[in-house]
Amino acid sequence: MEYSFTNVWGQSWALYKKSWLMLTVGVVIYCAANIPTWAVNATQSYAQGGDPKPEHVPAVAALLGGLACFSVLWAIFVVVPITGGMYWMGTRAARGQTPQLRDILQGYRRFPSLIGTLVVLCFVLLIPILLAAAVNAAILYFGVGFEAFNGGVQRADFDDCSRAAVACGTAWAFICLIVMYWMAIRLLFVWLIVTDESLGSVGPMRAMELSWRMTSGKALSLLGLFITTGVMAAATFCCCVLPLIFVGVPLALTQYGVAYNMLLNRDALNNQPTPAAS
Repeated sequence: MEYSFTNVWGQSWALYKKSWLMLTVGVVIYCAANIPTWAVNATQSYAQGGDPKPEHVPAVAALLGGLACFSVLWAIFVVVPITGGMYWMGTRAARGQTPQLRDILQGYRRFPSLIGTLVVLCFVLLIPILLAAAVNAAILYFGVGFEAFNGGVQRADFDDCSRAAVACGTAWAFICLIVMYWMAIRLLFVWLIVTDESLGSVGPMRAMELSWRMTSGKALSLLGLFITTGVMAAATFCCCVLPLIFVGVPLALTQYGVAYNMLLNRDALNNQPTPAAS
């Protein structure tokens, strides 16, 4: 079936109903994998919010540093692979297959590619942010003045020229933000591509190339799809959270997989070799 916003919504509910139980199990496992991260975040917030005695400062600093290292390692070796496995379960459900419990470990089977893809993706999406930060730093330095870096920006530092410079910098930052979101939509399916068994072993660069090609001409439609999916997930979250686990996230995973399969099939069809003329 051809990809469209309405086709994804039309197919996803029936496919979700066939696999909702196993998808819910996958979501529960994902939530359980995040419990240590949430506990670390709560402990860090509590430690940073207190006012320790001077003799306790080194111990608190060491505790915060250790928790930060643990959080990073836990995310790399547990949360990221489990997330990849959960997406793979959604992809299988979108193909009319029944997800299995072992599918939650699919991220570990593609672990090097998955981590490499995450690093490359973060680097690529960071480029617009760095461009925005660099231009705005230059505007503050040359438009407002060096004193802004020493004593902070004050109202007295702004004349008409500096106000115009700051306005241009704000507009540039907004443009960079739009570019970042557009790139994120075009690279939306890299994790599914990496974990997809039907594609074999796919590296980070190849996954980004395929996702970019698959989403060609469909960025606005995908943005609308995932905005409505986000609204649906938020609505289920407001209903005492449990519907989010049983309906919101599993249905969103199915929709994500349905959109991926439709665009993957379209890309495969569009890139078939042209038959030679007889």
